[in-house]
Amino acid sequence: MKMTYPTQWKTNMTTGESVAAELRLKIIHGDIKAADCLTENQVAKQFNVSRSPVRDAFKLLKQDQLIRLERMGADVLAFGESERREIYDLRIMMESFAFLKIKQEERTTLAKEMRKHLEMMKVAVQFEDAEAFTEHDIKFHEVLISATQHRYLQSSWNNLKPILICLILLSMRKRMSEAPSDFERIHHNHEIYAQAVEQNDTSLLRDAFHLNFDDVGDNIAGLFFG
Repeated sequence: MKMTYPTQWKTNMTTGESVAAELRLKIIHGDIKAADCLTENQVAKQFNVSRSPVRDAFKLLKQDQLIRLERMGADVLAFGESERREIYDLRIMMESFAFLKIKQEERTTLAKEMRKHLEMMKVAVQFEDAEAFTEHDIKFHEVLISATQHRYLQSSWNNLKPILICLILLSMRKRMSEAPSDFERIHHNHEIYAQAVEQNDTSLLRDAFHLNFDDVGDNIAGLFFG
């Protein structure tokens, strides 16, 4: 089944960003395959836009390392299990660094904010809304990133976020249709994460990372700072 990017997420995007979002999701999902050639004319016709926003979209996808720019077009690069693991490696490093930067007096408030998003994730599951689940899952983890007020960490997170959103959305759409019972485990894992933040417990955080990322992380213990 081919995947489309949620329309409501494109409301405040430029035309180039919107085209990039659709292409990014299709590349990560595998609808557009490695070594496929995308031409400006082809993509412009497909999305009924001029070539200028297509060029903007190609620049964004190049930044994501999903394509290699060529004359008048682009070659699609591989995005498979290895690349997926690299993305999650970076995510774990960023979140573990953020965890260590949080001030003790902020932890209770931050854990409360995380649990608000966790409750919205649970509601999203009840309504089989993978898009809402993805939004609140990202926001759950962003609570720590934003709280650090670390400009370059936030910039790095924002650069990674478009791919993360696609990975989470695709995973949640699949789980909701094929394994809805898995969400009880997912909710439990996020609660462990919130407890780790609240209690400033690095052991609990390691547990949360293992529970969440063992299927995609090569060496969580080695990636964790602390």
